[in-house]
Amino acid sequence: MHAMFFPSILLLFALLTLPLAAQQSEDGDIFARNGVEGCFVICPVDADDCDRLNADRCGERFIPASTFKILNSLIALETGAVKSTEDVLKWDGRTHRIRSWNQDQDMANAFQRSCVWFYQELARRIGSDRMQQYVNASDYGNADISGGIDRFWLDGALRISCDEQIALLRKLWKDALPFSAEVQRTVRQLMVLEHGDGYVLSGKTGLGDIDGTLYGWLVGFIEHEGTPYCYALNIASPSMEMYALAKLRHRLVRELLTERGLMQGKPNGE
Repeated sequence: MHAMFFPSILLLFALLTLPLAAQQSEDGDIFARNGVEGCFVICPVDADDCDRLNADRCGERFIPASTFKILNSLIALETGAVKSTEDVLKWDGRTHRIRSWNQDQDMANAFQRSCVWFYQELARRIGSDRMQQYVNASDYGNADISGGIDRFWLDGALRISCDEQIALLRKLWKDALPFSAEVQRTVRQLMVLEHGDGYVLSGKTGLGDIDGTLYGWLVGFIEHEGTPYCYALNIASPSMEMYALAKLRHRLVRELLTERGLMQGKPNGE
């Protein structure tokens, strides 16, 4: 009887753990199935119970691209490079491939449109000394702003990991960065993407090309029934077309958040 009982317990354990193992495998393969390398991390704002896919890669640093607009906005508002999110910068008439950039911009629109020229002008107004001061004080990635005051986050030396993005987002949520509480609340509001059934999704995208490899980001917050989480997704491909990679960021984040029960239904207004 004892000889039969022990194998039965092992079999029962295997059956009980199979669904969890299958889910972990499915999550881990989400990047390979979509033809990219990638990683994802999500954490409650108030706890260290983080869920990571490809944990080693979550600690690797990559070009921040337009996710740096989060910190750039904070610094610009704090230093008075712009007085408010409604301050308008005039378009210089140069034509950009993204049509929404080809017009005057205020910060509220420029952030949502990820308008590069607007934030390059803010960086020039801030200047290298103040920029370095606040990048250091915010403990932002490798804190290396070499490569040009209006280029360092696009194709310069600045690098940040998913784990470091999470650390920055946690501080931002808690008004714990070296900026006024009002400035931090303002930037959090800029980040809001959609309100849905029981959730609010906030985020900032980034897309950079380094040595022929495209890197895509989507980082931000998901408030689910009043509980805030911060998340960071990074994907990379040497062959995927830019528009396809840009769309993929959003689809993967929605899929991963939905699987974790943090999003459901359609956004309000759809």
